[in-house]
Amino acid sequence: MGFRGFVVSDYNSVEELVNHRYAADKKDAAAKALNAGLDVEMVSTCYLTYLKELIEEGRVQEAVLDKAVRRILEKKYELGLFEDPFRYCNPQRSAHVLNSPAIRDASLRMAERSIVLLENKGEVLPLSARVKSVALIGGLAKSANDMAGAWAAVIDRGKIVTPYEALVKRGLTVNYAEGYNLRNNTLDDLEAAIEAARKSDVVIVAVGERASQSGEKAAKVDINLPASQQQLIAELKKTGKPVIALVMCGRPLIFNEVRKQADVILCTWWLGSEAGNAICNVLWGAYNPSGKLPMTFPAHVGQIPIYYQYKSTGRPSTLQQTYVSSYIDFSNEPAYSFGYGLSYTTFEYAGLKILPGKKSGEHAVVSVNVRNVGKMTGEEVVQLYVQDKVASITRPVKELKGFRKLCLKPGESQTVTFSITDECLGFYDNNMRYVVEPGDFIVMVGKSSRSEDLLQAIFTLE
Repeated sequence: MGFRGFVVSDYNSVEELVNHRYAADKKDAAAKALNAGLDVEMVSTCYLTYLKELIEEGRVQEAVLDKAVRRILEKKYELGLFEDPFRYCNPQRSAHVLNSPAIRDASLRMAERSIVLLENKGEVLPLSARVKSVALIGGLAKSANDMAGAWAAVIDRGKIVTPYEALVKRGLTVNYAEGYNLRNNTLDDLEAAIEAARKSDVVIVAVGERASQSGEKAAKVDINLPASQQQLIAELKKTGKPVIALVMCGRPLIFNEVRKQADVILCTWWLGSEAGNAICNVLWGAYNPSGKLPMTFPAHVGQIPIYYQYKSTGRPSTLQQTYVSSYIDFSNEPAYSFGYGLSYTTFEYAGLKILPGKKSGEHAVVSVNVRNVGKMTGEEVVQLYVQDKVASITRPVKELKGFRKLCLKPGESQTVTFSITDECLGFYDNNMRYVVEPGDFIVMVGKSSRSEDLLQAIFTLE
């Protein structure tokens, strides 16, 4: 394949060959791994313990070991580590760069652009300058540890800005209440939360999972938001105040009661050092949210696995046959589709065209006009999906093949183009050959993978 680097195992995976019953013991695992071309063993010590014996016994040829060592040394040489083994260890640089204004600003900009606006009923957001007092409910709103996310192994948590700190810094009156117990998710002094809501202009509720509950080694059988958190939002809604839910998570969650009760839902994930400032900037419109979901959010656990690029069924429910591929007790539709995300402005798509290709390898050019018909400047992610109508191997109903992000002022429009190449149309056949078959392709462009958000046209490859 022309690869000129070296190969490293995953954490402890050489020893795990024994658990997979591919190797009889750790010594056998070491022999099989090195002979297969694995140059570096990570964490487990099969190489360290047994390679000398394996070479003496002839189960591993010394030339095989020499090649592995050479591949590693070549990279060390290219990195300049023979001249200076510590050239990438620079405490002075770390002290200057980490948490510097430029780094904090970049973190803030990435955090703002990661937030996904899922609901904005009655255009509650952006909040106006008239909002002077806020009820902030939920321990997650004060938890710097959780803002850091599941994979922040080394971080100065004292420099993480939480939503609570950011709201206080804005000069607002912040009426804080726990609402629920962070450790066991039971309701915690509900009356205090309701009282905080009654004396505030708006209610912001931080709900979701702890950072440690998502990421590696954190699988769950039930991804419903805890019932206590959903009940909390329903009770707060009874106060008549606008309720904004900040859903903090690292995976898709199900929160149907929140969808019913909350006026606003923002998926904020785990935003890092500038989490609180980013959330406030979005709430007050200093940044117009533009994030899109990188996965599908189900409406029910029974829909899982659920994803946008599913294959067609032989019994689609749209044909109204006796036997159809649908649930008898629930909809097939997800809560929120892949690529979904709202804005404080509105983008209108029109004029989808398929034009002849002009460059080598370009079969066609897809063109669409996008106009900002709202009242705020905003960013939009224009998404291109393609469906192969008939193929020798069944293909998904749609596949994301490109996206463009653009910023438009109110009334401004822009023509966005996508190049249709073999990469957009082909697939690997049963002989692992990449093939592009002639025929009709449906080209779809829009603001998400939802069918109602997409313009369509047919392109024929001769």
